[in-house]
Amino acid sequence: MNGQLAQLVRALRSHRRGHWFEPSIAHHKKMTAIISEQIKILAELQKIDSEIYALRQEIEAYPEIQKKADQEFDNKKLNLKSAEDEHRALQAKQKGMEIELGSKEDKIAKLQSQLFSLKSNKEYQAMDFEIKALKADKSLLEEEILIFFDSIETAKAKVTKEKELLSVEEKKHKEELSVTQKRIAEIQADIQVHEEKRKAFTPSIDPKILPQYEKLLKNREGLAIAPIRNNSCGGCNIGLPPQIVNEARMLEKFITCESCARMLYWAP
Repeated sequence: MNGQLAQLVRALRSHRRGHWFEPSIAHHKKMTAIISEQIKILAELQKIDSEIYALRQEIEAYPEIQKKADQEFDNKKLNLKSAEDEHRALQAKQKGMEIELGSKEDKIAKLQSQLFSLKSNKEYQAMDFEIKALKADKSLLEEEILIFFDSIETAKAKVTKEKELLSVEEKKHKEELSVTQKRIAEIQADIQVHEEKRKAFTPSIDPKILPQYEKLLKNREGLAIAPIRNNSCGGCNIGLPPQIVNEARMLEKFITCESCARMLYWAP
């Protein structure tokens, strides 16, 4: 019994000097250092991935921008087509009027050739009246053709103007397309550079943490890990409970936002 009592006394003295807690404290410090280092790596990786996300978003926006530009250019082409259709319609109508005029002239000439072969004065007067009526119609038609000619010239000028405008717009459209294609190529090159930078960080991340990070990156608009600022999540900007904030500062484990599920870290 005396031997057991002596062992108990020595154990109590060791406990008072803190010897029992030395392994626990050392382990805590080690874990804190590991988590701190992992968070630093993840935060740096997030900067790269945010750049990649922004670049990819820019590329994804270009098809819609190009579609809108193509539609605007197509509308410009429709303006020219409309002007050409109007000009052709007026030309067709003018041709019809000229045919009608020619028909009246032929009829007048025919009647005039028959006028002096008539035997009675009554027949002569009737045909003469018909000739005068045709001449009156012919005169009106000639005036209408002259007025119509101005409309055709106006329509023709409009076609010429629309062709000039379309030529300018076509050149502008091609230049914008060239600039867009050049920018897309630059973005793709930048993405490749950032992808290479990623490779310097991913091997240093805990294999259990990296898949979680990658999943969040995909599902949370390119932001997997966010700083805590003003006691709020830097991803969704929703306030965090004090306990979550304290746990993030203690670096004892990885902390996630209860609202958006993003990983969190304390940003002093």
